[in-house]
This record gives sequence, structure tokens and C-alpha cells, in this order.
Amino acid sequence: MDHPAFAEAGGSPGIEIWTIDKFEPVPISSKLYGKFFNGDSYIVLKTTGKDNSSLNHDAHFWLGSKTTQDKKGSAAILTVTLDDMLGGKAVHHREVQGHESSLFLGYFKPAIRYLEGGNESGFTEVETNAGAEKRLLKLSGCDNMRIEEVEADASSLTKDHCFILEVQHDIFVLMPEGAKATQRRKIISVANSLRDDYHNGRATIEIIDEFSTSEDYALFFDALGSGSMDDLASDDSSSSYARDDISAVYLYRVLTGDEIELVSLNKPYKQSQLASDNVYVLDTPCSGVYVWVGSEVDSEVRKTYHEIANQYLDVKGYPSWVNVTKVREGAESSTFKQYFHNWETIQMFSTKGLVTESDAGYFSEDAEKSASTAKQIGKSAAARGYMPDQGDGSYTVTRTTGEQKDITDNFELGVARFYQSEVYVVKYQYSNDGADAYVVYLWIGTDASDDDKQAGLELLAQIEDELEGGVTLVKVPQGKEPKHFLSIFKGNLSILFGGADTEYKAVNSRGTYDEDSVRLFRVEGTELDVDMRGQQVKETADSLEDDDVYVLESPETIYIWIGKDSNETEHDAVNHFVERLVQDKEITIVLQGEEPEEFWELLGGAPEEKENPSGWKLAVNRRVTTPRTLTAATVTVTKKIKFEDFDDEYSQQDLSDDGVYILDTGEELYLWQGHNIPERVKVARPDIIKEYIEDDGLERTVDSALVIFVKQGQEPSVFKKLFPEWDNDMWDNQASYEDIKNETKAANSKNDD
Repeated sequence: MDHPAFAEAGGSPGIEIWTIDKFEPVPISSKLYGKFFNGDSYIVLKTTGKDNSSLNHDAHFWLGSKTTQDKKGSAAILTVTLDDMLGGKAVHHREVQGHESSLFLGYFKPAIRYLEGGNESGFTEVETNAGAEKRLLKLSGCDNMRIEEVEADASSLTKDHCFILEVQHDIFVLMPEGAKATQRRKIISVANSLRDDYHNGRATIEIIDEFSTSEDYALFFDALGSGSMDDLASDDSSSSYARDDISAVYLYRVLTGDEIELVSLNKPYKQSQLASDNVYVLDTPCSGVYVWVGSEVDSEVRKTYHEIANQYLDVKGYPSWVNVTKVREGAESSTFKQYFHNWETIQMFSTKGLVTESDAGYFSEDAEKSASTAKQIGKSAAARGYMPDQGDGSYTVTRTTGEQKDITDNFELGVARFYQSEVYVVKYQYSNDGADAYVVYLWIGTDASDDDKQAGLELLAQIEDELEGGVTLVKVPQGKEPKHFLSIFKGNLSILFGGADTEYKAVNSRGTYDEDSVRLFRVEGTELDVDMRGQQVKETADSLEDDDVYVLESPETIYIWIGKDSNETEHDAVNHFVERLVQDKEITIVLQGEEPEEFWELLGGAPEEKENPSGWKLAVNRRVTTPRTLTAATVTVTKKIKFEDFDDEYSQQDLSDDGVYILDTGEELYLWQGHNIPERVKVARPDIIKEYIEDDGLERTVDSALVIFVKQGQEPSVFKKLFPEWDNDMWDNQASYEDIKNETKAANSKNDD
């Protein structure tokens, strides 16, 4: 049933907010947007797009910490009503005070503010310029900030948060030690807003930080009425909840009734497991809980999805504030689809918006060519857009081996044969606007030992120090070689099982080289002399894929197997591969479907029917379904690592020159670091990557992730294109923290006049 309060809702881009009063939605003034009373519940509608035909809606119902059950239920039900009036196209989000999603927090800049009370208590707005008797505000978060009033007592203070103390017309800002520059700017912006909104611009702001004198601190604690900096404790509290398996992801089919029943589904999760006449729960460690509702589910069940969610949280013993998102079949978000091993995405490539600028060479407006486009992208190298040059510079290759972590061999230029049990450091030098520039790749074989990996990391750090930081570092796991990395070897890279020496045999899952003289290689890529590569694979029929070309080597014969869907470029490349890698033997061309019996005998028998898609399809699936996210990493003075996600509308301005950030494209991770990061943050970079990956619940691991380390001022063009706009001079033109403090002091002087 329609509700008149929503009659014009969602008609144009923007935000609309209703509070729940006596079971009814009541629109609130835009002046109050971002201010939420803890005794109330709200509905927040975010509409994006350009015209009526392409509008998207996110409907959030927000629950205050002291809201009533009636308000909670009304907010959930009325959100369904609102969605029905919007055609059932909105994505539903349940938000709980203090635990809101980054998407929700991103709507309200510089911070969301919690106020005491609710509509039953007859709250009134603060009288402007009346002065505050004494009020202590706690600011939580670094980039998504929350403001909450706490008891005005020293016991409320911690070392890790910022606090703002208002006493009459004095505003004291107590900065946490180690706060990033962007955080300091936002905190001062909040203080200025308090002065303007509640004091008519007449209050005095005093900023107290690690540069302040003991007398400045004494003024703060005298105004507070008690305490000192020595009394402050570290805040080790966390808004996360503990699970026995904190990185696991679960998918359940839900049987509805008086009490829900959960049927666990097997991994890897696939789109085909989701039936249109059922409801499913996807439980993730980072994105919260999703309730997926099929298109053929009964309308009454669709309207009560929030009850299913509440029962699920109870069954699992999760806290009530866990984020819950309703997902409608056919409108799944990338954050939902990223947890599925296979999601049908090929038809989506007729939409240009899903193809990045780095794929421009593959894209065609012709929808009929979309599958071919997707295949080109899936079979090309990783990080296609990362091309500092065309690979025409000079390079050296160093192999690190053994427990002693010694550099045992320097390869001659032009050698392009890597072994799966080893670790290599490729130091590449090229000219950038007439100056020497460097990229150092750390290539890690699938079966490399931990000792070798550590030796490689240490050599990487040594080179970084020798070049005084003027270098881009890239960690390359086997199978994730970037296009630029392959272009250095001009499409001649070959990766073999085992190790280069008979003397050195690292302990690994495959053991030593198979001595039966039968080897199978896959040859793939999209451009000759650029991204072609040959990879030794297990010599079984299951290794063969329709889309590739293979070389099967036996003691007497070389078979070149041509997959029915392989391309001409691969046909040309395989001949070069045979000349380069294998001995002179009789060569037999074998077309898929015309294999002789002896061919299958060498592979241990003909293949069975395959269920899983080709490797390139999985690559495309990851590319399209994984969301692009920006995450801030903070290392506290106690060396604890904390992460905070930005909303989808992140920008260059969010990057602080004293911070570290992870830009995750799904294919690769960019770890960006500012010029002024503390030493404790610099040394923690490997741990930051490790914790980020281990907690995300995805299939990737620390060893399988491609990581590009980017420094401020050395950003590659592909990184810049991942932001709406990029200004190379932004940090030079940006006011410093000291400048902002001085501006604040100057405003105080005007008030004194």
C-alpha cells in the first residue's frame, strides 16, 4: 500500500530523510541532515543517476541505540513500502548507530552526529549563541567520522580518539597523537562548524596537540574539571565481532516458517546455486550479511526479509548491529557478487561503463562482439593499465635461494626462464622525462619456500633503500604477471616446474622435476612480443582448455594441441615457444577433437566433461564482479593496524600525505603511501597487506595477490584514472596543518575584537 509521505520520493538525485513518529514517516528538514537522535529510527533514501530512466536507489533504515521496538519495526516495514513505490528496485540496508556502513557515513560530511533524545522527549534545537554549560564530544573514525556526546569527565577520554570540549563560548580540540593530516583537517572542520552553527561564529577554538605546551593541556583539563594526559588509556575496543573463523564466508538457503531453517551450500559458490523461488543468506566477514531474495519468492516473504535477517543473527549469536543488506535477484551489487567463484558476466561487456580505460584497445561498441571483448581481456596479462613504458629499458634478474638468503645467481640479460620453486627479483631501469626511474618486481613461484620469499622481500627492501625510495615495488605471484613485466621479456617468458639447479632443491609441494620426459605447456596471451607466456602445467587431459594452445613434449615427439577457441596470435606464438624451449624433435599438429590415441596415453587418458569455466572467464568474472574500493590503513602508536573503508565516491582529497591506503581493483592491490608516513607505518606495510587480505573473506591469499606499491608523486597513470579527477599539484597547493591552525587562531583574534 502506497504512503503519501513517499509520493515524490526518489524522483531526482539526492538524499531524503524521514523520522518515524507514531508509526508514520515524517520528513525532516535538510538542515538536520547528518544529525540523528539516538531515541529514534530513520529512513534515508539516496538516489543517484542522471534521469528517470537510469536512477538508482539505496534505502537505509537507521536505528538509534535507544530507539524502541515499535520504531524499529515501523522503519523496516516502511522501507519496504518505499521500495514498492519505487518499483522494487532499491537496495535495502539496515544501519545501527555506531556501526554504520561506509556507504551511509559517506553521505554526511565532515561527520555524522548523534544527539541525545527523540521525538517523544520533545527535543528542541540548541539555541544559537547561547553557550554550552559543558559538553564533551567524542569523534570516532579517521575518514568516516562519527560525533557522539559522552559524559564530561576525564574517564571518558582515551589516547586514540579526538575530543571536543565546549564550555560556554570556549571550544577545546584535543587531538590524538599520530592523527593523520586528513583527520586533523576534518576535526578542525567539525570545530569550525560547531562555532558557526551553535555560537554564531563567536566562540574561541583552542587546538591542543603533541606540539602544545603543558600549560595548554592544563587549560583543557581545568575546563573539563579533572584529569591529566597521564590518566588517558589506549582504547582497544573494536566494533567488530569475533567468529571462530573470522575470514570464512557462508551461503545458506533459507527455509521459512515460524523459525527459519538454514541449509548450508557447498563451495565454491556459484550463481547457479541461487534459485529464483528461494531466499538465501550470504554471511561475509567484511561486508556483513546479505539476504538474497529470488524474483519468484512470495510477496509476503519479500516484505519480511528483515525478520529473516533478525532470526539469522539470533541463530548465529551475532550482535544486533551487524550490517544487513537486502539483495534482489537481477540487481546484485559488485560487493555481493565478489564472493562467488563464477557469475555470468560476459553479456555485460556490451556496456562501456564496465570496461576501464586500460581495456580501450579491446572494446567495441558492437554488442555482438562483447564475448570476444571479454575473452581478450580475460586472456591478457594482469594489471594491463600499468605500463610505465613499453619494456624497452634495461634490467637485471636476481634469483634468491636457500636458507642463507644469499643472492646465488645473476641472470644474463634476455634470459626469460623462471622456475616454479624459486623467487626472482627483476630490477628494471627506464627513462622518465629524461630522468632514471626504476620498477623492481618480486616474482614468487607457486612452490617457493618461505625462506626464499623472505630473502626476496629483504632484497626488495635493500634496493628500495639504495635508490632512496625512488622506485616502484611490485609483488608478483606466479600466474598474475603484469603486462609491463611480460613486456620486459618481449613475450618470451617461460615458467617451468622445479628449480634451476640440481644442487638446490627447495622443499615444495611438487618435489623435484618429473624425470619421465613428458611435459605439458600452456601458451597464452593476446599480443606477440608483449604479453605472451608459456607455463608448464600438470601433464593430464584435465589441464587442456578449449581457448588455449598447448605443447606436449615426449621423448620422441612434440605435439602442438590447438584448442578450438584459441586465437591466431597464440598459434603464431607457440612456434616461437617450441624453438626456444624444447629440443629438435618431430612436431605433430593436433586439432581439438582429432587427437590420436598416443596423445591421450601420454596424458593418462582422455578428459571427462568439465563443469568449471575456462580460466579467462574466471578472470573476467573477478574483474567485473569485484568492487573497486579505497581503504585507509592506520598503524597506532601501539602498532595496532586498523582499517577504514571509504564510500564509493572516494577522491584524491581523501589521500593524506602522512597515510597509507589500499586501492583494491579486484585484480590487483595498490598500496599508496604519502611522503610523510611515520617509520612505524613504513615497516608495517607487509603486515598491512597481510591483515587486509586475510580478513576480506575472498579466495585470494597473501601469496596469490598482485600488489603494486605506489609512492606519492610517482603514481602511474592507471592509478590516477581510478579516481574521478587527479591534480598532480594538489598536495603542493594544499594548506598544511600548521596553516589551518594559524587560520583558526586568526579567527579567534577577530572574535576578541
